[in-house]
Amino acid sequence: MGTGGAMDRNVDTSDLPADHYPPLILTGERTLPGVREENYWFQRHLVAYRYLLPLAEGKRALDLGSGEGYGTDLLASRATEAVGVDLAPEAIYHARRTYRRPNLRFHYGDIYSLPFEDRSFDLVCSLQVIEHLHEPERFMREAARVLTPGGVCAISTPNRLIISPGSDKPVNPFHIVEYDAREFLSFMRGFFAEVRLVGIFHARKLRLHDLIARRNFSQFCLDMPPRLERLFYRPLFIPSIRERDFRVRVTSLEEALDFIAIGTKPAAGACDEEE
Repeated sequence: MGTGGAMDRNVDTSDLPADHYPPLILTGERTLPGVREENYWFQRHLVAYRYLLPLAEGKRALDLGSGEGYGTDLLASRATEAVGVDLAPEAIYHARRTYRRPNLRFHYGDIYSLPFEDRSFDLVCSLQVIEHLHEPERFMREAARVLTPGGVCAISTPNRLIISPGSDKPVNPFHIVEYDAREFLSFMRGFFAEVRLVGIFHARKLRLHDLIARRNFSQFCLDMPPRLERLFYRPLFIPSIRERDFRVRVTSLEEALDFIAIGTKPAAGACDEEE
């Protein structure tokens, strides 16, 4: 992970408001790799990106709301081209400075109004972004527009029943809208006739912790005993979490931590018939 901060003359800043930015910090809207106390959330996000790698193989991939850039970089390890888009200039500067591959680029821009032609990408993904948006329908129309016929759109979001238990409004102040499994599937079917839904769940030691604590670890974190946090969870337990402590499955979705909805755009012939 790059250090950020100091000006890097190898970073293209021609489209950014400033020519250098301080290091990225945790804001509650993005997760960062290499931050000990953030490791649970980082690994949970990483699992979703890893799940999408087979879909990116040999394809042009677009990552909307790419944030720090680690996920887009991972997609680029399998895609012929990967493009990350984010409206935060400091995130784009950091990503360009930190992740460099010949088939990887980061674009500073509005995910509601993409500078790409129709049917430009085989895979369009946006992970843990849609819950932050005031106009999710507008965003989805734009994502579908740039998707090739037969292409795949993958959107992830947290399960409302887990992230905001017992509340009609999001507990996270940065979230605008949250969904349960039925609501999210219905939302995605408004844009794609063919949608499948999978869920991310705890496994191994996180699953064991859930059973012992009798509550989900993400909920446990909200009111973790300060002494235990300082002596055990922050220095030992949270840094030790790995991708293997999560798993993806299609059953019991009402208990999932996060959903990944995968919508497929009709192939060219089907598109022509519909039009």
